[in-house]
Amino acid sequence: MASIHIPLDFPREKLGLCMIVKNEERALARCLESVRDWVGEMVVVDTGSTDNTVNIAVSYGARVSHFAWCDDFSAARNAALDQATCEWILVLDGDEFLHVEDPEKLAQALQQSRFDGFSVPIRSVNDDGTYSKAMVFRLFRRSQPGIRYRGEVHEQLQAVASGELHTSSLACVSIDHDGYTAAVVASADKARRNVRLSHKLTQSRPQDPFSWFVHAMALTQSDPDGMLDAAEKAVALFEADSSRIRGEHYVVNLYLALINAHQSRGSIARALALSDRALEIFPDSPDLNYRRGVVRIEKGDFAAAVDDLVCALGPRASAFGLLVDPAATGHGARTALAHAMRQLGRVDDAVAQLHLAIDQAPTEYANAHAEMGTLLMERGALDQAVHFFEEAGRRNKSPSGVALQLGWCLYKLNRFDRAEDVLRSHAGDPQMDLLLARLWLETGKANQALALLLANSLPAALLPLGWAYFVLGNTAHAASAWDTWLKQASVENDVKSALLLFRSLIVENLAEPAQSQCSAGAPREMDGWVLLLLRYGLNACADRLVSRSRLVMGAHWPGVRMRWAQAMVVAEFVDAGMALLLEAAQEAPEDSAVYYWLGYCAVLRQQTEDARVLFEECLRLDPQHPQARQALAIL
Repeated sequence: MASIHIPLDFPREKLGLCMIVKNEERALARCLESVRDWVGEMVVVDTGSTDNTVNIAVSYGARVSHFAWCDDFSAARNAALDQATCEWILVLDGDEFLHVEDPEKLAQALQQSRFDGFSVPIRSVNDDGTYSKAMVFRLFRRSQPGIRYRGEVHEQLQAVASGELHTSSLACVSIDHDGYTAAVVASADKARRNVRLSHKLTQSRPQDPFSWFVHAMALTQSDPDGMLDAAEKAVALFEADSSRIRGEHYVVNLYLALINAHQSRGSIARALALSDRALEIFPDSPDLNYRRGVVRIEKGDFAAAVDDLVCALGPRASAFGLLVDPAATGHGARTALAHAMRQLGRVDDAVAQLHLAIDQAPTEYANAHAEMGTLLMERGALDQAVHFFEEAGRRNKSPSGVALQLGWCLYKLNRFDRAEDVLRSHAGDPQMDLLLARLWLETGKANQALALLLANSLPAALLPLGWAYFVLGNTAHAASAWDTWLKQASVENDVKSALLLFRSLIVENLAEPAQSQCSAGAPREMDGWVLLLLRYGLNACADRLVSRSRLVMGAHWPGVRMRWAQAMVVAEFVDAGMALLLEAAQEAPEDSAVYYWLGYCAVLRQQTEDARVLFEECLRLDPQHPQARQALAIL
């Protein structure tokens, strides 16, 4: 932990720590070390430790007492509160530790009189090394009415649950927590304990919605179906007597859990209905507005999503007394808002929101950078998009979607080695493998591409599979793969049109392609296929494609010829490209672009004087041609 200077006048006598512990020797010293200089007293209630927990607490000067465990966390918490003497209470668990990022603001919070308590951000480490963030109510004035815990498990302060306190959030302190990784939970048997205790609650209080809420929370990790049933039961009990909902702030958590569960299962209609109902009760909740906005995005209702997300970021939401997820009033809501705006064509507004989201985002949050990368990719700014996708990957290494977009950008930028590294890092993902196979196919590794494509179950793999067979000389297998792909590609599109035209010109060996197939010239997808033929030495096929296209494309041929010539030259198939350019020069001697590209060929052949003459001819025909002027300056 980085050390923070503690001001000499910090009012530590106002703040006391209250903890309940059992067998916390793994992390207790870390916890107490993080708070010892900030508090005037440390109250530790031990509920039956058999390890070195008590000795550690005593060594830090804590006032330790013993509590006979009775399957009731609230009773133990209240026993700790009864022993506290300071004006303000800070509650921590043994597997947590405190960060004080701004001592002056913390001191101001302890000395003000407007608020009775504060929610603070807690960051929990996940098994994959990422973090989950939430807000928890852990800092409060001891003397206020209702400062008693209730609930045998997942205990809550009565005054907080009922909304009686004047509360706010505090960003100058935060809590780190590592007690719910799989290894720690297994070693402490926390999950089974919480399920057992919460089940007892529902048996003793079957008509109490709070008991079913507590049980639902206990089942979240171990039994998702049971969690859903328990949460639905809690909601049903509330719906039966809606008069008692409004004062119970934990109902926000209940609705959020249900909405998330249904959304994750694809039950968007149910998630949206729950969101609507929850916002009737808590219209200013930032979490509920944020969550409904996200659900509406998934539904495709982007305009309504914008309305919700603007509400989540607005002043009424900021004044609401409960914040569960800090992303709801900052980086998360802004990223979702940017996504919805991008879908509505409001690109400049989306960029503005993303800049704010990136400024606000914690170090582990990747979505804002990923969204910015997507926006830039759609604009064609691939170099800039790469930067944002790479940063998103550094922040969160798990999402393959970001890696796929990064790989695609690198692939389109011809940065093949880097693209291959990115794609191979997610081997086994069908989309990643498909793009990797395309990369291998276009860089002369057809056999490797073929093996990868044969193992790929995606229908989209059939088109490059056909090409892998074709360039390796197996035209029968190529035709079979393409036939299957064409049957599945029921919607007319440029790729389908390109393949049909290519086969009519080359594979099927028809005497004359249907004129309708050539009515718009060659689709741009064919440009890459021409290069593929040249890359694998299928020059006769390439010549046939060119000669037959010349015959059947009519007025479209000059434009197609120029496209193919440019693609060939850029790919350094200079002889093939020059042949088309010389043909174009004979037919259109006043076309300045032809002379520019012939000059480009001369440069590649290191024929400097010829290049100079050709660039000068280009400028004679088009004095404003920028590339020719730049090329001459370099020569």
